[in-house]
Amino acid sequence: MGQDPKIDRFFVCIGAQKAGTTWLARVLSRHDEVFVTPVKEIHYFDHITGLTSHLSARKRRSRYRKFYQRMWTQWYRWRHYRSQKPWYRSYMRAELDDEWYASLFKERSGKKIAGEMTPEYALIGEAGFRHLAKLAPEARVIFIMRNPVTRAWSQLLHLCRVRKLDAGRLSVSEFIEMAGEERFEALSDYLQVLDALDKVFPPGRVLLEFYEDIHADREAALSRVCSFLGVDFDAGAFRGIEKQYNKSQAVIMPAGLGTHMRGKYSDMVRQVEQRVGRIPDAWRSEFDTRTR
Repeated sequence: MGQDPKIDRFFVCIGAQKAGTTWLARVLSRHDEVFVTPVKEIHYFDHITGLTSHLSARKRRSRYRKFYQRMWTQWYRWRHYRSQKPWYRSYMRAELDDEWYASLFKERSGKKIAGEMTPEYALIGEAGFRHLAKLAPEARVIFIMRNPVTRAWSQLLHLCRVRKLDAGRLSVSEFIEMAGEERFEALSDYLQVLDALDKVFPPGRVLLEFYEDIHADREAALSRVCSFLGVDFDAGAFRGIEKQYNKSQAVIMPAGLGTHMRGKYSDMVRQVEQRVGRIPDAWRSEFDTRTR
């Protein structure tokens, strides 16, 4: 029997959802020493456990077609897309197993470290993280937390877009019902993620960041991330760090929903502060009257 596949010099960002992972992926992909998979979210660990179907044959074929459409229509990036063809050949292999996943990080163009960003990995729990650690024994893990009220509202607006609902017409009770769905609840549970990470990875291989800190000083945040990944930081090498991706709809959260969400998440925020040692000022101003 052959040896189990192993991934060396590897990192993964596991969320949270709607907490700036697309921005981080885009920016890091421009670093000379960092390889980020052309498909940002691989979804391997949530797919094989049946949590999602993002790696279905239909969805992979769709991404493959879009890659070729970009290659043949964006001539100014022809060389860039041609360089990605070997990676997409690995991505389209039929059998989804550990060897398949490891193959996605072999074609890294000689870069020092390779990784991907799948927010749904926040759902995979201790068993999922142990599987990841078995594949990549020296894996470095980034977990970004966002004010749970604003994160939840952003996710609710995203769900409205996906489900073709008019967010401006939904009642507070309808939003509360959506926020109570099992998947939504799990993606909002920072403590469950922190517990699972603590059981699998030593502290030096987990970087905890806050969305609000990142966007208060993006250069400082990138410097921390680069240091964590063991690559050089040069502020002048990063382009477009002020750009925002996946903007939410311009819909104001109903006051009654905000009150409900603050009550729902206040205890979690208090425990996050105890665990991490601090929370951003934006969290404190949102929750202080309820966490003391």
